[in-house]
This record gives sequence, structure tokens and C-alpha cells, in this order.
Amino acid sequence: MSDKNQEFWKELMGEDFKVDLDLDAPVPKPEKPAVPPKAPVSPPETPKNPEPPIPETPKPASGFTIEYVTHDGAPEPEKPVTPVTPPVTPVKPVTPPVTPEVREEPAKPAEPLPAAPVEIPPEAPAPVPRTPAPQVPPSPVPEPVRPRSAQSVPAAKGKARGKKDFEVEFDFDAEYPDVDEKALKRGGSRRSGCLTGILLFLFVISVSAVLAVMGWNWATDVLGLDGDGTLVEVTLPRDIFHEETRKETDEDGNETEVTVNVADIDAVAEELYQKGLIRYKWLFKLFSSFAHGDTKVNAGTYNLKMNYDYRALINGMNPRTGRRNTVKVTIPEGYTITQIAALMEENKVCATEDFLDAVANSEFDYDFLEDTTLGDPKRLEGFLFPDTYEFYENDDPDSVIKRFLNNFKNKWTDEDEEFIKKARDLGLSVREVMIVASMIEKEAGSNDERDDIASVIYNRLADTGGRHGTNAYLQIDATIRYAIADTGEEFSTEIDSPYNTYLYPGLPVGPIANPGIASIRAALNPADTDYYYYALSKAGIHRFFTNLDAFNKFVHSDEYGG
Repeated sequence: MSDKNQEFWKELMGEDFKVDLDLDAPVPKPEKPAVPPKAPVSPPETPKNPEPPIPETPKPASGFTIEYVTHDGAPEPEKPVTPVTPPVTPVKPVTPPVTPEVREEPAKPAEPLPAAPVEIPPEAPAPVPRTPAPQVPPSPVPEPVRPRSAQSVPAAKGKARGKKDFEVEFDFDAEYPDVDEKALKRGGSRRSGCLTGILLFLFVISVSAVLAVMGWNWATDVLGLDGDGTLVEVTLPRDIFHEETRKETDEDGNETEVTVNVADIDAVAEELYQKGLIRYKWLFKLFSSFAHGDTKVNAGTYNLKMNYDYRALINGMNPRTGRRNTVKVTIPEGYTITQIAALMEENKVCATEDFLDAVANSEFDYDFLEDTTLGDPKRLEGFLFPDTYEFYENDDPDSVIKRFLNNFKNKWTDEDEEFIKKARDLGLSVREVMIVASMIEKEAGSNDERDDIASVIYNRLADTGGRHGTNAYLQIDATIRYAIADTGEEFSTEIDSPYNTYLYPGLPVGPIANPGIASIRAALNPADTDYYYYALSKAGIHRFFTNLDAFNKFVHSDEYGG
């Protein structure tokens, strides 16, 4: 105890006051103190500044013993003493120790007396406050001391280190007799930790097994290991594609902007999933993002095998590397563009609307198309050469049209430029030749008639002065039928159309059909005749006439076929 504290307690309790804390003392059992009979005392003298009443305090913590000694140092016997009012004549305080009743919560004093701070050794538990007694010799009431836990007291018995103002002894076995020492050992903790380790190991093994199975399934799908050689038909429609401008780097490191055809990879994955070629759409899309699959696939119908891996599936949906479904389509001689477009859709080559749009708006680099006008839906009429073709299903309309045009170009130049020389001799362009050939194709009933029909056309074109009564009017019914084919109008020679050869002299504005090679040859090699008229007989062949009277006589006869 510090000197300041010792002076404080000596001033309050007298010079003979002594506090001894013995940590080795056994923990006393609480006993209710007996109340001794009151001794007669002299009436107290009222002090000028009366001290407040001292509240009843709880029993001090176990292991603490408070001992009061007399002047000669001999301890007074322990006996309960009831606090009394100090007499007028001060007497020497001789107060036996009082064991207060233990309460769960100490009563709060109305006005607590100032307590001197108690200096606690460094390793001792929380300080024990004490309520100072009045200077008169009442029975001192110790402050309640909080019980100390087992962890706050050193395991070894003995006196606490520090100053010797207090000596505290704590007996753990006596304080906690019902505690099992085995429970304090760490054996159970080791067993619990071992079980936790086993469970953690099993969890890791289970997760690893699940991931291994999933990884194997993913790898099997990517590599196509669970499929066979069965062919599956897959169709990628054109409406899932769009054009994008992207930057590409060439071999020299230069960036250029190119327009590419990009597929909706979600739609592609859905089609493959529905046909059973893949099992994980998300995995295929992830693979395609690294392999640039959206720009490698193209519209069309393809034959893919069930054991194709992801890379083979992407390459298999490209016209250059894939195996596509093909279909053979025969274009009859004399078919118009509208009829060919319908035939393309019927054979699943391409949609009619897409075909007609390409005819009108796509650019094709051919010399014989120089006189055509971009945007005219009939500008390619006459140049889609009738033949038997093999197209891809769901093919690109531009590619389909190029097949027609390439075939016409080859037919036009195959005869050692015979066609070109003949057209030059006649003073006709390629387009004009095809206009004549298309009318021959629609008018001729047999191959033997083609040359004669060609001679009638050229003779009428030359009769500009009206010597033979034609005045360069061709008056061919097939041109009017072509003009009304898309309008639904009834046949009439009075229809106002640039294709009406009854109203407009000379050649119509364009071919009226796509002629075959026989009609082209006839247009370039007309017969040398004086025919200016012809009419169809009931036998299905044409009769030719040199003048109008002979023609009218046949038309009004029973042989006329209408």
C-alpha cells in the first residue's frame, strides 16, 4: 500500500489499524452474523458535519480476510458487532471483523463516501474498493469485492506478487468442487479437430469428384467423343446474320476496316442443341468467342456428323469447308425472273423475296449488264440462262444469281465468239439480241419455227416506212402478257406499257423471258424470208404470211387456233 493510502486509513481508523490479505487462507463459508445485545452507550454528540449512513455492503470475495489489531499488535477475537453511534467521549476502536451477508447485487448507497484509491500490484486482478469509515469508531464495513474467476488467479498457490499491503489466497478446488479436471484437458479438442479434418477431407474429395465428372462431360462435348457418324441436317437461315464493320490486321501489321457477315451465335447454338450435336450451349458460345465462330459460319443447310467436335462443327457450317445439302433445280426455257424466284424457294435454295431483292439491288460485274439500271427489278431478265443447276440449300441469293450469269457468259462465248460476231453483223447489242431471243422463245411452238419467227421480227423492224403495213410495230401478244403478268389485268392491246408492241414500235424495253440456246441461235441466225405475219393453227404450229390479206383470211378460217 502506498504511503498516501496508509496515511488515509490511519487517519480514518486510527494508528493501530492494519489490513492483512492472506491468499493462502481457506475460503470461509458465509455465516449469518449473530446480533449481540445492545450495550448501553452514552448519548452521542451530534457532530457539526454529520456523515451519511453507511449502507450494508456485500460479503467480500472468497479468499479475503480482514483482520484488525490493537495497539499491542494482538488480534481481537472475531465476533459480530453491530455498528453503534459513536459516543461523545472518543474511545479506542476495538471492532471484531464482521462477515456481511452475500448478495447477488450490492445495494447502491444513497451518497457514497469518497474512497481512496487502492494501489493494485501489476499482476493482481481488479482493485478492491473500500468504503472509508467515519473518524468516530463505528464498525468498519468493507466494500464488496467482485469474485475472482479461475483465470484471473495464478494456477500455483501462494501469495500474489507485488507489495505486501494485501495477501490473497485462492483455492480453486474448494471454490469449484464440481468441476471435472478431465473436461479441462485438450483431448476432446483434439478429437473434435480430427473429426473436422476428416469431414474437410471428405468434402474436398467430393467436390473434386464432382468437378472431375463435370470436366469430363464438358471435354466429351467439346471433342465430340460421345457421338457417332450419323449425319444431321442443320439449317442456318439468313435472317440470323447481319453485316458489321470490323478492323483486321494484315501480315504487315496494317489495320483495315472490312465488312463481315456476322451470325447470331445464340441462334446457331440453339440449332445445334436442338439437333443433338451439342449438349452445352454456353460452352459452345464460349468456344466460338475464342474461335471467331460468328464470322466463320454462313447461312445454308449443312450435313454434320454427330461425332464432330466444336471446331469441326464451325468449319462444317461454312460453304468453303463444310458439307452442305445440295439440290438440283432445272430452269425451263422461257421462265421469267418471277417464276425462277418461286422455283428457288420451292427447292429450298433461297426465299423468293431475297432472290428478287438481289436481282434488283445487288451489283454484278458483267459487260453485258452495262445497259441495265440498278434498282430495276427486271434488269436481269433474259440473262438467267435456263439449265439444270445444283444449288446449296438455303444458299446466298447473290451466289445463286452469279451461277446463272456465269453460265450465260460461258454460253455466249463458247462458240469461238460466234455469237459476238453475229451480233456485231446485225448491229445489235447483247441485250437487244436477248430481247429478240426472248420473244422467239415465247412465240415458237417448235424448233423448226424459231428461224422463221426471227425473220418476221427483223422484217417488221426494217419496215419503218409502212410499205408492208407494219410500220415497225411487232404486234407480238407475248409482250402484252409479260406486261400484265404481275398486275392481274386482262389481255388487251390497249394496255399502256413499254412492253406493249401494239402501241410502241420497235423492240420492247427489255427481254420478256430467259431464252434457251436454240432461241439465241435463231435470233443471231434468222431465216431469209419475206414473212411479215404469222398465226397459230389448231395443230399447234404457226402459219406464216407475206401480206396482211392472206393473214386476215387465215384468221377468219376454221384452221385458226387463236
